[in-house]
Amino acid sequence: MHENKYAIVSDARDPRFLTLRSLQTWQGRTRTGLYLIEGIRHVARAAEQHDLIDSVFLDASVLSNPFGQKLARRLRQRGVPGVRLSPLLYRNLTLAVEPQGIGAVVRQQWIPLARVREVRKSFWLAVESIESPGNLGTIIRTAEASGVTGILLLDSDCDPHDPAAVRASMGSLFSQKLTRCTAHEFGDWARSSGVTIVGSSPTGLLNYKALRYRWPAALVIGSERHGLSEHILEISDFTVRIPMRGTCDSINAAVATGVLLFEMTSQRRGE
Repeated sequence: MHENKYAIVSDARDPRFLTLRSLQTWQGRTRTGLYLIEGIRHVARAAEQHDLIDSVFLDASVLSNPFGQKLARRLRQRGVPGVRLSPLLYRNLTLAVEPQGIGAVVRQQWIPLARVREVRKSFWLAVESIESPGNLGTIIRTAEASGVTGILLLDSDCDPHDPAAVRASMGSLFSQKLTRCTAHEFGDWARSSGVTIVGSSPTGLLNYKALRYRWPAALVIGSERHGLSEHILEISDFTVRIPMRGTCDSINAAVATGVLLFEMTSQRRGE
């Protein structure tokens, strides 16, 4: 196979492996603008995007899936750099219970807020202080499924490229328009662009189904533990709640995001 031409790395002190390991950390991802993905599905989706993959890493001993092998050959033929890792080193780079033998280093894709333009009936998601990377990845996946225009991240610690977030996104990360900004910058952008801000809160004034959403609109989801910041609550045009039954007073942030996004997209389509 063509991927066998990649050099073999078996020493944990090899600079090529240390570079890969550094991308498991927030500091390494921030410094380089790169991040790791692992698994056939993720690599295949990334390969669909032009010039998104920076390099690949393989474990030929477990890369037995015919499609995965073909994908590795195709990337090698395209001139994508790569290495073959020993099984032990490959294991150190994956969260998968059963690794599939192929991973990649991918370039982060950020859109500056100044380039984010609202359009008629555009539909945005803003995320503030989600603590769980798994929740964030699930939210990104749900955003793609509901057809959001783009995702604005309002907290510097909210990292969509954390390995757990990437894994939970199931490849949706590659197709999303991501923008990093502060809550104040977000408020200024929404006001100048005529975007309605809809805050989500257990104490929101409106049942989420009772609100007739105005477009363009941006739904804001807050921290699992603390909810939305005071600033976001102040600048929200509306705050909505999801009514609870029984003794439960809240639901998982990713689940709540899905409920709200699909209600909004249903209204946007007039369904």
